[in-house]
Amino acid sequence: MKWRAEAVLAVAIVSSGCFQMTTVMKVKGDGSGTIDHRMLFTKQALAQLKQFAALGGGRQAIDPTSEQQAQEMAAALGPGVSYVSSRPVSTPMGEGRDAVYAFTDVSQLRVSTQPAPPGGAAIQAGGLSTIGDTLTFSFTHQPNGNAVVHINVPESSLVNTLSSNAAPQQMAMIKSLLAGAHVLLAVEPEGALVRTNSAYVDAPRVTLLDIDLDQVLKDETLAARLQGAKTPEELKAVLKEVPGLKLTLEKEITIEFTPR
Repeated sequence: MKWRAEAVLAVAIVSSGCFQMTTVMKVKGDGSGTIDHRMLFTKQALAQLKQFAALGGGRQAIDPTSEQQAQEMAAALGPGVSYVSSRPVSTPMGEGRDAVYAFTDVSQLRVSTQPAPPGGAAIQAGGLSTIGDTLTFSFTHQPNGNAVVHINVPESSLVNTLSSNAAPQQMAMIKSLLAGAHVLLAVEPEGALVRTNSAYVDAPRVTLLDIDLDQVLKDETLAARLQGAKTPEELKAVLKEVPGLKLTLEKEITIEFTPR
């Protein structure tokens, strides 16, 4: 059955780990905008995904880098999001697709921190999940005409996992499953950036999240240091020094800009 193939492939996406995902939201002064999305898989990961799909009983191959999958992602990004275009891309890292989406209202966006499973299948089993942290947004205007994007940030499941008293075997499994994963989420307002509480700014880009898991998990002392952090300030201090990690722990990130 199709749903069975999608479910197996969804688990494979989580367990393959060898992906790079970049999502950049470009927001205009009226709250509309576009999303540039790149999804790359290593050739080994793609072969594994297709093998899992075949084992799942799917009659047709499910290709996570296909135009069809790019089109279907529009619905996962939220109401009012439409598919604009996409093109296949090949890099030394792997193969995938660059896609462009348009949205009418940033307040309707739902942006996940990990790849959406094909067909929308959601799997949670054995400590693995196809459901990433989801960022939501709101949009306001200041009396002076400046626009403000508000990003509602949930607690980081990655930080929670690393902060838990995981057994060495569990940490080894996490490293194996997430090897090679890299996620970047950013916002680029169309206008002059006035202020933001994100610590990571390269105008006009404000980085919400940038995780290179290979770099993060190299630090054998990280879990112990996270567990030893007793206050939010101590936790921020630990995370600030982690190579390969840019993560703002504020519950709400704000980006104020003067529209172009």
